[in-house]
Amino acid sequence: MGGLILLLGFAIFTGGFSSIGSRNERFVLVFHENMYGLYEGGKVTLNGVRIGRVERFFLGDAVEDGPVPVLIEINRKLVLRHMVESGNEIFDQEGLFKEEIIPRLVGQLIQESFVTGILYVNLTTDELYDQADLSKPTLYGHRELRTQASIFAELSESINLDKLSKQISKLMEAATGRLEELDFAMVMKDFAETNVALRAFISDFSEAYLGLGPSLLKTSEQSRVTLAKVSDLAERLETVVAPESDLRFEVETTFREVSAMAKSLKKLADLLERNPQAIIRGKPSKEE
Repeated sequence: MGGLILLLGFAIFTGGFSSIGSRNERFVLVFHENMYGLYEGGKVTLNGVRIGRVERFFLGDAVEDGPVPVLIEINRKLVLRHMVESGNEIFDQEGLFKEEIIPRLVGQLIQESFVTGILYVNLTTDELYDQADLSKPTLYGHRELRTQASIFAELSESINLDKLSKQISKLMEAATGRLEELDFAMVMKDFAETNVALRAFISDFSEAYLGLGPSLLKTSEQSRVTLAKVSDLAERLETVVAPESDLRFEVETTFREVSAMAKSLKKLADLLERNPQAIIRGKPSKEE
């Protein structure tokens, strides 16, 4: 009789346990970035709180460097342990995501440590999601969640030294071409002649103004010639720095690239300032 009771109790316990496990929700996410460091069994969190694990990957979905879909499992036991029972806006009473919340879920890869390079999946809710979108995309028989690039993927895209190097090379080529077109010897000669003519103009104008005599016509002619030389020199310089010139375009483009990279480096510095343990933290223990 006692053995029967134990057997019945064991059956109820294991049946209840398997029932909870069988109702674990599963979702597929596709990350369009390097996933090296994300492993089977890796943790899945919701706003930083662990609620599941990485169950498997779908290799062969794309050739070469194509993205690899990831299947995650939401552990209802963990959800039920941490969720609030009343007024919960994310989970229902059984520990399942509410239907209206699922379209708003967004997955992102988070690097746990710079030392180990371990990645995990963190889910957040997108407050700006279009409620009118009623689509329910599926992949490999499971509901597909949206993803967003990790902060390191965004920074890596912005801090692109190869791109900046190529842009600087283009700038140097454009600048060299313009400098070769610009006859510095002629420019210096024009400057010298303009300077001499301007001095003569000032001297003659002063004499003419004082006397208001016939030399005023001579002074007027000299001023016309001087101003013509100044105008010609200005046109040459304007050609170099004109808005449509390739030199100015490359300079402005390079400045934009440098500015974007500086902003990205500032974001990285802010990130490390807020989370310095990301560098010094080692591999987590099994308890973690």
